[in-house]
Amino acid sequence: MAQLKVKNGYIKTYTLLSLCLFIYLLASCGIEEVFYLNAPTIAYNTPTYETADYTAKYVAFRTEESQDDGGAFSFDGTAVYYKIYNNYSTMISRNSAIESVNTSSNSSSAATKVIETYGYKPLGSLSASGSSLGSPLISDSGESRSVYIRLTTYGNYAPYSADSFTSKILIGTNSDNGTAPTYIPMRNGNAKSFDFGRSSSDGFDTSVAAIPSSDDDDVEYGSFSSSGTWYVDMYALAVGHDNSFTQYYSLVLHLGAIPIVQGVAN
Repeated sequence: MAQLKVKNGYIKTYTLLSLCLFIYLLASCGIEEVFYLNAPTIAYNTPTYETADYTAKYVAFRTEESQDDGGAFSFDGTAVYYKIYNNYSTMISRNSAIESVNTSSNSSSAATKVIETYGYKPLGSLSASGSSLGSPLISDSGESRSVYIRLTTYGNYAPYSADSFTSKILIGTNSDNGTAPTYIPMRNGNAKSFDFGRSSSDGFDTSVAAIPSSDDDDVEYGSFSSSGTWYVDMYALAVGHDNSFTQYYSLVLHLGAIPIVQGVAN
């Protein structure tokens, strides 16, 4: 037994085993480190299920890339999640449920509802060469940027063309002045587009421009609010991970919902 000599006597101290046990318990009872992400908060254009004008059928927002990054935590970037509905009442009800927990005191509860509870999927992307932006959609650059996303093509324009009303993803701007995109938005998996039901006579690949099905995992299928009309609801959120690769999410920013009428130029 280890002893400590004090003047004319000795006082008993912890045995080596007890000391080791004490140190172990002290270390294991430490406070768990929790990381927080700043959410994107600025939406420049937020369409709704009632938006009919094709010129307004896009979303635009600003990322928030001023994050505490480094050491035990890494900020990955900004993800965009979507869900396809054919009943806007169901969509609106879920928007309300998500917004009710989208507060700092609830941490990532809103993101959990978006991703896990309601099954929103990460927006895909595709270049003319077949590459993708990856996940998350907008990777960390260290500087906040504006993002413009138009899901569908109005008219019969060729993909990746410079026309203002073709489907496209633009990073670094919140508007489209006829910029040719490097990437266009795709449904999860990058095999299908959002040009639902557009025909080959209009220059579309019908397998890519497929009409959503009740079996698709990115679709919430119910009774149609309006025959042949689909509503693509979208959220943006910051994403990061710690050293154990535990995923962290910020609060969410609702980007709006884009109505798409199948088979017509939207």
